[in-house]
Parts: sequence; structure tokens; C-alpha cells
Amino acid sequence: MDFGKLITAIKNRESQELDHLYTETFEILCSYLRTTMRASLPDAEDCAQHALMMTVERIQKNAIRDPGRIYSYLLQSAKNRYLRVQYENKRSNYQDDMEAFIPIDEQLDLLTTGEEQEALEDCLRKLPDNSRVFINYWLEYPDAQASDVADTFGISINNVWTKKHRIIKSLSDCIEENLKK
Repeated sequence: MDFGKLITAIKNRESQELDHLYTETFEILCSYLRTTMRASLPDAEDCAQHALMMTVERIQKNAIRDPGRIYSYLLQSAKNRYLRVQYENKRSNYQDDMEAFIPIDEQLDLLTTGEEQEALEDCLRKLPDNSRVFINYWLEYPDAQASDVADTFGISINNVWTKKHRIIKSLSDCIEENLKK
């Protein structure tokens, strides 16, 4: 496949040619992930789609410096996305499995009281707007994958974990301070 045509179709917004090349590239990436990475079909399709979308965005922004390496860039992007998804799945499965082993006595202690709930709401109001939006997203979607949160907020996965940790630490300190009053 001539990936130079793909770049030209993206930049010139040639929708018919782009549809054809996009589909062909999508199939190549899915085959690569299925054979090389042993990905399931749904995972391969999700990762190929993500890699293609990110590549198209980068081409439109002229952020890809060497168009001759677009093929290796696509393969690497799809592979990295697949590895990230697998890592997140293993990590969340491990965390989910551990919840079942918390003794009942401790589970009761983990429930928040009305006073703690009021303190949390007060501390949430005190957060900067961007931090409040970010943590509210986590509260609304507690099972969200970090990669999805990163995509939603346009930040890296490492930044997701760092930001979440800092906000939770800030809320924890604030709640502790409010409960002392």
C-alpha cells in the first residue's frame, strides 16, 4: 500500500479515496495485531481505530515529520495502544479481585458518614474548576479506564494518574481539616 496516498487524501480531504485507504489500512493494522500480538478481534479493531484516528489528527496538524515512516508509526501506535489496553485490563481486574477480600468489618468502616459527605461536598466546591471537572468525571464513571480519561481530557495516561492522585490527596487533606473543626 502507498501510504503517501493516504497522507495526500487526508490533507486534501478526498473523502472517497480516504475511505478506501482508511479501510485498507484498518485491515492491515487489525491483521498485524491479531497475528503478532494475538489480540482478539474486538481489541484489534479498537486499537487499530484509535491508532488511525490519532495518526489522521497528527497528519492534519502537520505533526508527523517523516511521512515515509507512516507505516511503522501506525504499527507502533496500534501496538502501544493494545499493550496499554492489556495493562489497564490486568490492573483493573487485579483491583476488582481484591475488593472481595476486604473483611466485612472493614467494609462498614469504609462507608462515609453524613458529616464526611458534607465535608467532601464542601471540599469539592473549593477545587479549581478544571480539577473539579476532572474528579467529577471519575466520580461519575468510577470504572473508567485511564486511557479513556486521557482521551477525554487530552492528556497522557501518566498525567491522568498523577492528576487523580494529587486531587484525591488535596480532597483528603481538606476533608480531614474540615472534620477537625
